[in-house]
Amino acid sequence: MPVWFGLLIAFISSLTMNFGLTLQKRRASELPKIGKERGALVARAFFSNRDWWSGTIVLLLGWGLYLWSMQIAPISLVQPTLGMGLMAMALFSVFYLKEKIKPGEWVIIAGMFIGFILLGLSAREEMPKELPSIIRLLIATAFILALALFAYFLGKKGKLNAIRADTLLGIVAGLFLGLGAVFARSMFLFSGHQKDFNALGIFLPAMVISYLLGIVIIQSGFQHGKALIVVVMESVISKLVAILAGIFALNESLPQNRTLAVMRIIAFVLILFGSGVLARFGKEK
Repeated sequence: MPVWFGLLIAFISSLTMNFGLTLQKRRASELPKIGKERGALVARAFFSNRDWWSGTIVLLLGWGLYLWSMQIAPISLVQPTLGMGLMAMALFSVFYLKEKIKPGEWVIIAGMFIGFILLGLSAREEMPKELPSIIRLLIATAFILALALFAYFLGKKGKLNAIRADTLLGIVAGLFLGLGAVFARSMFLFSGHQKDFNALGIFLPAMVISYLLGIVIIQSGFQHGKALIVVVMESVISKLVAILAGIFALNESLPQNRTLAVMRIIAFVLILFGSGVLARFGKEK
């Protein structure tokens, strides 16, 4: 299948996951605090809440589409495309909910759309033919986990008082979700080369654990601060992790053609910056 089709599926999955997160946030702040109450009490409250479950089901549907897109397109292209869901939600707010948007935000939306077009134009039809380097995957995994643990322990000891709790939790969630995306893409690559033990025995459980940790941390962030801040940090960090790890460990190098390589770099910058800005859209309201 063409790379463009994979990017289209990623765009639809982004819309679905953003809607699911919105539904979850509506109830997460009313439920027992993660890390403050007994684990059994927190789990029972979350899993018995119908509205929270509705958001979770929508989120899982979007996640399924997201995994499908990674079977078709490289992760370094899929992850930036997820930011386009924020652009679509902003446009939905303007034209359907009649919310006002600032001129600068219109510029951001236009920039993200241009970035998406450049991303597609720079996409190569062929996928990486060689397997990812296990050594490089281990290095990338160790580095990302070290960053997450470093931020978590410093935050627990009060060494990062200058950083809001919701900001810190958004960063840590982004690290784990970005790592989960790397494991998911690795699983499909090894499966495609009939390396089922690596795909299902190593990368599948690693992907599930990373995503579950990221989702739990997001819920905690929703309860300890503003959802917009959590979503901003998670959105940008997870995309950045996936792009850099995809290039470093998954053989997703920039195009050989210099013009296409520049187009892709510009697309990365426009979409990442736009994701951070649009995730804060409507904060004043």
